[in-house]
Amino acid sequence: MNIIDTRSNINLTNYQKNSVRNIPLFQIKGIRYSLKSKDYTDIIFQSIPSVKFFNDYEFLRNKNIYSMGVSTQNFLSQEGIISICPKVPGSEGLNKLLSKNKNNRKYLVVKGEDGLSNVFDYLSENGKDVQELICYKRLKLDSYEDIKKDFYKADAIIFSSTYAVEVFFHEIFSGEMNATFFGISNRIIKFISDFGYEAKFIDYFSENISESIKKSI
Repeated sequence: MNIIDTRSNINLTNYQKNSVRNIPLFQIKGIRYSLKSKDYTDIIFQSIPSVKFFNDYEFLRNKNIYSMGVSTQNFLSQEGIISICPKVPGSEGLNKLLSKNKNNRKYLVVKGEDGLSNVFDYLSENGKDVQELICYKRLKLDSYEDIKKDFYKADAIIFSSTYAVEVFFHEIFSGEMNATFFGISNRIIKFISDFGYEAKFIDYFSENISESIKKSI
């Protein structure tokens, strides 16, 4: 079975060897930034790239660290950083978690350019002291011609971001494709449905992701 994962900066340790092929649909580039303050109490990482391109790990000592999802939490742990992750990954779950915090907190949301602002907006609307730090941006590939044939042969395609979905339908998709689409969150599944196609949920951290996909097709 031909399974393609479109995630960038992927860690394939939870896949069987050669069972899933990683073909990113965009590049990620770090952005130079500067911390506006040193007295943040709570740092929120929205994605794996937000961790990868954040250069001030020493600054994280004695801070409350949050991750939006399990993959980001695992990536932080590889850097020796313990973070709090909502039971239900995503902005909504994280907002519920943050709502339990007491006042007198100062939040920093670390994200990518044009990334989700749900957490920032929630904290701001509730009168919290919060700032954003943008440390990376996503760039479309110069051309998609060389990878189109791989997607046309795919039996299953995994999407880990709405941006990957957007690029896929604009640059690669053909009505002759027979692949089943998978999303790692309900938000991504809904985004795919907005293009008029169905998608199934896949757990990135299942013991055997390829077998999970085979059983669901």
